[in-house]
Amino acid sequence: MTTDRSELLEKSYFSNVPFHVVPREDSPVWAGDKETRDELLRVVNEVKHGSIELSHFTLIYGDYGSGKTHSLKFVESNLKQHGSVITAYLKKPKVEKKGSFQGIVQEAIKQIGERPLRTAAEPFVKYIEDETKRQAMDDIDPTTVDGDLSKYIDKRSADIKRNLQEELYSPFPELFELFEGLVKEDDAAWRYFTGSAPAKELGRFGLASPMDDDHDAFKALAGIYQVLTTKYEQIPDTPVYDAAYLFIDELEQFLEIKLDEIVSIRAGLRDLFDVCTQHFCMCLAATAENASAFHGLLEEALMVRVTAEPIHIQTHDEIEEGTAFLKDLMDNFREGSAPDPYHPFTEDSLKATVDRTTLPKTARKLIKNCRRVWETNSDVITKGGTIGTDEVDAVIGLE
Repeated sequence: MTTDRSELLEKSYFSNVPFHVVPREDSPVWAGDKETRDELLRVVNEVKHGSIELSHFTLIYGDYGSGKTHSLKFVESNLKQHGSVITAYLKKPKVEKKGSFQGIVQEAIKQIGERPLRTAAEPFVKYIEDETKRQAMDDIDPTTVDGDLSKYIDKRSADIKRNLQEELYSPFPELFELFEGLVKEDDAAWRYFTGSAPAKELGRFGLASPMDDDHDAFKALAGIYQVLTTKYEQIPDTPVYDAAYLFIDELEQFLEIKLDEIVSIRAGLRDLFDVCTQHFCMCLAATAENASAFHGLLEEALMVRVTAEPIHIQTHDEIEEGTAFLKDLMDNFREGSAPDPYHPFTEDSLKATVDRTTLPKTARKLIKNCRRVWETNSDVITKGGTIGTDEVDAVIGLE
């Protein structure tokens, strides 16, 4: 078997390897059921500015290997390509040694990134600074001021600044002090969001302690999501983002972690969705045969908040369905004019690959088997041939 991957790709008419069990981070693609894709995109796009602008909470389920992770990655990539959004994808709900909502928040903020958050904070910092200066000097009569004029202006400025912060976001006005710290490249501001700032460095932001519990974490993430997705008429360049998205995969991990960890995460997600009533979408995915499994994982307090029908990522158990899925997958990586729509397979050999895949015919199994057949027959392809049914039958170790 040849090891010249570039020649194999060229003779296969592929720009890159199509058969990745784990979705590519840079360009996840969609293959298969277009109705499922369109429903997912409808849900996530409805929360954006200019659409219905509500918030959505939806669930994704399916067999192990059916493509739930791939679906979430595709949606996240699509959102980034078609608008200005905040997204966070978590592989599992427990992201630290001890699972908690605080851990989810810190990971979500890390995925926003220090530099993007600093850029997003700039319009708010500029508005508060300019408006504070303007109001502080309005209608001042030095002859009526008792004591030092500069101290009087400083005190007045501090009061005005606080009032402006509370007008913009009253649940957590200190968020704008942290924004100012980010803009001024004060390292302690970013370290507050990531949970590593010592208390002694936080007094200048009006904070008495680090983000050390779920309540502090909730205030921070809810504030970031709401402030950065709100249109403030008095502040140019807002909203900074069209919407915010939180994707959490492998929710079945709840079956393995401690009850207090589950309670922390459930309560935090519930409170976050309750507060973020616009321009926010939360999507949770789990390996499950049917949607009823979520009732055991999330309990009624969260289930009653689901706004869209749970989305089932289905297997491709029929030969025609599996063949269409693999053809779609290859089409996404086509380069040049292939001699046949199924090249480097034939239609019959691709069907044979699907047929040899065991039930349930998940995306994972189909992709893994197709790659094995493709790589095993690389010599056939690089010599200008195509993979036939005999070549498929000769491959051992298919799942």
